Amino acid sequence: MRPAPSATAEQARDDAAQRRIAYVTQYPQWQADTRQRPKLSTPSLPPKAQNVKVALLVPLTGNSAPLGEAMVKAAQMAVFDIGVNNFELLPRDTQGTPQGAAAAAREALASGARLLIGPVFAAEVSAAKPVAQKAGVSMLALSTDVSLAQSGIYVLGFAPAPQVERIVSYAFERGKTRFAMIVPMGPYGQIVSDTFRRAVRHLGGQIVIERPVGDTGPIVAAQDEIDALFLPVGGAQLKSILTNLVQAGLDVQRVKLLGTGLWDEPHIVQEMPALSGAWFPAAELSSRAAFLKAFEETYGAAPLRLATLAYDATALAAVLTHHGLALTQSTLTMQTGFAGVDGLFRLQQNGAIERGLAVMEISKPENIVINPAPIQFTPQDEHTM
Repeated sequence: MRPAPSATAEQARDDAAQRRIAYVTQYPQWQADTRQRPKLSTPSLPPKAQNVKVALLVPLTGNSAPLGEAMVKAAQMAVFDIGVNNFELLPRDTQGTPQGAAAAAREALASGARLLIGPVFAAEVSAAKPVAQKAGVSMLALSTDVSLAQSGIYVLGFAPAPQVERIVSYAFERGKTRFAMIVPMGPYGQIVSDTFRRAVRHLGGQIVIERPVGDTGPIVAAQDEIDALFLPVGGAQLKSILTNLVQAGLDVQRVKLLGTGLWDEPHIVQEMPALSGAWFPAAELSSRAAFLKAFEETYGAAPLRLATLAYDATALAAVLTHHGLALTQSTLTMQTGFAGVDGLFRLQQNGAIERGLAVMEISKPENIVINPAPIQFTPQDEHTM
């Protein structure tokens, strides 16, 4: 048991929260019907310092506006937390469309942005990407579509392939060598199934059976021959598949269920009891928990899950600026990586992202870490966030 925090410690945390609230509320909220854009810079800017401008391209109007607004708020927090004096955040509205994203990128670059964070959606990234490339400015896209990644265009979203590799590796370490897989349809299903096959083959394991969604009967029939079942789906689809498997007689106590970050929901076991004891890869919650608490203290509500991407991308840019480093491809891809609220990550020369993931076990009252994420890729560097 940890000792209760002292009154002094509690007061210090309260003071920090009040300073953060005062900082982020001194700027105007985004208004869709005005041309005035909020700008962020920390107080007490030295008169001769030149601001480093970084644009945040997110949907601030349209159906996805709540996500964009949460990302702006998270980015504001990052600027405050890093405490850099010559950093200016330029939120720009993509309107949730490819045309809007391209226009937002052009406007941001015309305003002097040296780095583009966002957009969020793949179609928007595709539209804004050539704008950034023509200007010679790097982009930290907040999408999960790894096909968009290339030198100077970094995809920060939670890509499925590293998650698959992590969970297969851990399962193999725990003696699971005979696998089954349910394959989702579409591009996502293609990526996860191809990665799963390669990972199992590389480790010398065996895929006993794989079936498409909706055809789970053969897996139940073959359960005595398998050690683990890979279910790379989430939400209502996962619930439906689990119901069918259990009703058909799958022994989920013996056959270990394996998933992806789609299972990273705090109370998933209450809705799907069959997942109790299942494993999935995710960023460890410890750093994210502090962010979630600070966000709620500052804004009065919990953030949407993807807001952490905006925080980490902005914090990366801010910490490089704080150390006097230009926002170039060489600094963005430092091999030491950066420690963000979603864990350790580093950008690769080809635009992909490598993340240090933990393995979680689904449990009550909350999921638990059964294999920690790495604390470093290589020896720590003074620029590590």
